[in-house]
Amino acid sequence: MQKDHLTILLESIDSKVQLTMEAVSALDKKIDDVEERLTEKIEIVDCRVMGLSKRLDAVEERLSREISEVRTDLDAHRNNTELHHAQPKRSLKRA
Repeated sequence: MQKDHLTILLESIDSKVQLTMEAVSALDKKIDDVEERLTEKIEIVDCRVMGLSKRLDAVEERLSREISEVRTDLDAHRNNTELHHAQPKRSLKRA
């Protein structure tokens, strides 16, 4: 009787271990699938970030040029305005 009981217990444990191994295997496959999808999505995001980075560099370069142009124009305007103020003022005489 004890041997039969032990055999039944071992078979039960064996079947539970087998089920556990199958579950672990299925979970491992799901983890691999998720990792593969995440890797693909990360690569897409990386490409988009690189594209945005290039666009931002171009915008920064254009804005730097425009700021330099505005600075040059403002300096010229200031110089022109200062020249007007530096001239002696003429008094208006009525005839």
